[in-house]
Amino acid sequence: MKTFYNDFYAAVGHSRAHALFCERVFGKDLSQHGFTDLDQLELLLQIIPMVPGQRVLDLGCGIGRIAEYLSDRTGAYITGLDYIPEAINQARMRTIGKSDRLSFLVGDINHLELPNRTFDVLLSIDTIYFSEDYGSTIRNLKAALKPGGRMGIFYSNGREPWVPTAEFKKDTLAAEKTPLADALKANRLTFQTWDLTSQDYALAQRRKKVLEELKPQFEKEGTMFIYENRLGDAEGISQAVEEGLHARYFYDVKVAEVGAE
Repeated sequence: MKTFYNDFYAAVGHSRAHALFCERVFGKDLSQHGFTDLDQLELLLQIIPMVPGQRVLDLGCGIGRIAEYLSDRTGAYITGLDYIPEAINQARMRTIGKSDRLSFLVGDINHLELPNRTFDVLLSIDTIYFSEDYGSTIRNLKAALKPGGRMGIFYSNGREPWVPTAEFKKDTLAAEKTPLADALKANRLTFQTWDLTSQDYALAQRRKKVLEELKPQFEKEGTMFIYENRLGDAEGISQAVEEGLHARYFYDVKVAEVGAE
């Protein structure tokens, strides 16, 4: 997995095909590797408004374009964290003129070393999947938030193509019963959710169409590994949704004020 992301981030900085793919599918080229388009980012900003003076952590930021976009929109100070040094280097170089409100760090979701009670908002935009232990990761993230802080988590749960249908636990699809929900409840965190499954399916269909249109450009660039990866994601999500075995949610998670627990 790490080898793929090293290659991916080394390529996307100069891939015109991937830039066009992101523009046409997600509404803006933010070098997205996940599943979040501009409409979903707008939902995030409506539910968890960010303002100048707030400290925000973007967990798994990649080359930091979503963090930069959100900081440009809100004025919040955003720290991006990712485990790929090449991605962090690109983020730092690109935003050197915005260092008053953007910073980027190399870090691993499975070995978090975050200062306690530092952040007002924590964002996980299709990144919690990299955790080997959701409960432990959420515990560390909770400790890094100030009392009254919030987490905004985009999260999908569904059958992967290599998992036999009969083996997928369909009862984990409900927002209150996903592995993420279990980890949040184990850490005594309350949350609200928004169902984005239909949007996810529509984006999967759009991804397939746009990828086929751009396939010659990916071939010309020598970046077919990106094309194949993005197509595999889209086909897997499409099939799982059609089987009734995929769900996507936004979780708004709240940390209790001092004395409220």
